Amino acid sequence: MVRKVLKVLIAEPHGFCVGVKRAVDILSKAVDEFGNEFGMIYCLHELVHNPFVVDDFRRKGVVFVESIEEVPDKSVVVFSAHGVSPKVRKRAEEKNLKVVDATCPLVELVHKKVRDYHTRGFSIIYVGKKGHVEVEGVLGESPLFVVSSVEDVDGLQVGDGFGSKGVVCLTQTTLSVDDTAEIIQKLKQRFPDIVLDGGICNATQERQDAVKKLAKKCDLILVLGAKNSSNSNRLVEAAKSQGVDAHLILDKSKLDRDWLKDVDIVGITSGASCPEFLFDELVEDLESGL
Repeated sequence: MVRKVLKVLIAEPHGFCVGVKRAVDILSKAVDEFGNEFGMIYCLHELVHNPFVVDDFRRKGVVFVESIEEVPDKSVVVFSAHGVSPKVRKRAEEKNLKVVDATCPLVELVHKKVRDYHTRGFSIIYVGKKGHVEVEGVLGESPLFVVSSVEDVDGLQVGDGFGSKGVVCLTQTTLSVDDTAEIIQKLKQRFPDIVLDGGICNATQERQDAVKKLAKKCDLILVLGAKNSSNSNRLVEAAKSQGVDAHLILDKSKLDRDWLKDVDIVGITSGASCPEFLFDELVEDLESGL
């Protein structure tokens, strides 16, 4: 039995962002429209970073792959919300694939900015988490420098043929102002004339601002989301930055009752890829003490 807490507070906004909802709707439509004609529908990478969303589509016949080479020629492939590189798009064309693009519009905007700045002769610095799917897609657009830490900034050697018109900085959409503040400050010190052209998603920032505000009223913050969800992990960090205990859990079954000892007020939020039913289940359990 989970200890019944005195009060449960909910962060607003929480859960699906516009980009995630759009991606889910696009894949759902692709299944309905092409499922009977093509059989299997393939999705390159997880559509969004949440296993409940992914497993639901698997039950509907969607096959998730990590490489475009895994998709049979002349099949239907859906690009995930995180975007893909031009090389992947070209390979999809060579394989005669029917492409359904669920790339988040903001991610696509960052891709466009990278292409534009490269054409204009800028050296491009991209602040992001190395190895993240979104970062890998952007990397394919042009030569650029990926920095994930202040130490990465110290090691930059900008100017070796990368661009002559100046230096511009763009950012992974699922980071936040807080995540990047120290890195941006260091970049300004090294490159006083650097152009800062953003990239951070408003939805990401709004959710982090909301959880910070909520944390000031709570003894504990619970964040629903997957471990590989960048924005969900950032929500935990945002809560902890306010001095409150915070944990990332996938669903209500992952709640550790020991966390609730001496806790009277619990705040709850969820990552941008977390379905609302998981949120509702957790709230119900905490309020009922079941």
